[in-house]
Amino acid sequence: MPVVTLRIARSAGLTDYEVEALEGMTVLDALEVIRHAREPGLRYRHSCHHGSCGTCGALVNGKERLLCVTPLPGEGPVLVEPLRKTGVVADLAVDPSRFFSQMPRESGYLRPSRTRRENAVQLEACIECGLCVSACPVTAPFVGPAALAAVDTDRETDPGRTAAALDFAARPGGVEACQSHFECSRACPQGVAPGRRITALRRALQDRTANDRSA
Repeated sequence: MPVVTLRIARSAGLTDYEVEALEGMTVLDALEVIRHAREPGLRYRHSCHHGSCGTCGALVNGKERLLCVTPLPGEGPVLVEPLRKTGVVADLAVDPSRFFSQMPRESGYLRPSRTRRENAVQLEACIECGLCVSACPVTAPFVGPAALAAVDTDRETDPGRTAAALDFAARPGGVEACQSHFECSRACPQGVAPGRRITALRRALQDRTANDRSA
């Protein structure tokens, strides 16, 4: 059975751990083996184990990933680090408060469900994992791709919120701060495509400005 080395960024520095790579094992599974068998003090976040809660985001070999759905590579070392642009609490566990503070406070996170259940609601596709924010290379003040994707979703699902959505997008640090690298869309595990939504907001703002001038 192959043995893979995980090189984990811990509070005291990089530490190597060897794990037997069982068939179907994910990076999160490997972390669980390490924590339960050898290193009970290892810190990371996780919950659902199937890619729907967004809590286990981290960097795997420099790329933003959800650990619970990322297969453990058959060869190592596999470098596992905390997400960028976050406050690290300990080891791989990060503080998501900055991410949530950037989200629009009045965003419609819930909308009528497409199921047949009466009065049912469902969450939008975004699982608020923060991978897009970590992947974004913009260093200037920027509200972030997740927040802008959220307001574009509002504009799409509730036309009555269009003006508020565009006002949010037009503020300093909004769409004009985006440099269109589209790393956010590549990192998104849910296919939300924040880069495409930011482009849509930019066009809508241009149209609003043109309409205002012609009025």
